[in-house]
Amino acid sequence: MRGLLVIVLISSKLFAQDVSVIYKADTIYFYGYDFSHTIVKTKHPINDYVFPWIVYASEQNPPWYFEKRMYMNVIHDFSYTNKVNIKFIENLIVRNESEVIKEDETTGRHQLLFDNSNISSKKGKEIKEENIGSEISNKLIGKFLSEYSLSQKTGIGLVVFIAEMNKEKESTLLHFVFFDVKSRDLISIKDSYLKGASGIGMEKHWQENFSQSVTKFLNSYNSDLYFDYKKEYKRKKKRMRKLK
Repeated sequence: MRGLLVIVLISSKLFAQDVSVIYKADTIYFYGYDFSHTIVKTKHPINDYVFPWIVYASEQNPPWYFEKRMYMNVIHDFSYTNKVNIKFIENLIVRNESEVIKEDETTGRHQLLFDNSNISSKKGKEIKEENIGSEISNKLIGKFLSEYSLSQKTGIGLVVFIAEMNKEKESTLLHFVFFDVKSRDLISIKDSYLKGASGIGMEKHWQENFSQSVTKFLNSYNSDLYFDYKKEYKRKKKRMRKLK
């Protein structure tokens, strides 16, 4: 399981609400990493590794680094995503491993948990790769956010949905989602597609993908702030200096 991180693509989707609010804000709430809707295309179950990956990504990109790159107060509250991740892991543990592909009746997303050359015989019908989506649609992201139980009632929120882990392509797809906490309306989504992996063993093999995606996202945000919101960049930089 050796390789290099070779491709990172960051693309943005904007919505009806003025995207400038995420660059003008002095505080945002970061809700962590949501694995609960991940499509996993790998031979190995991931239930033992979700929280080590989150810990590693958090160590590599701690709260102070978020604030340094975003020039604002970033309040970390992983309580809800911790709960949904625990539930996701528990479902993986109790699920029959012979059920290679499971379709969520609510969302229509398929989760491929284990590679198997006899997928069609296990399901009794042919299931083609192109029928297994990876990107989480904007509609579904909105639905998932509407179900979030959060302590905060107003403000700007940020959460990361891990959409796919693909062993064959050595890639991960993450959605960095800004949203209005009160209305749960989407403000902006930055998609990070990273191809390449490194390290031996499941935990080390994917941990750099996740942490590098976060680093690239923060650098992308910083670049947008600097070039597109120069006035806000100067104001926020001055403000953060005063707070030190």
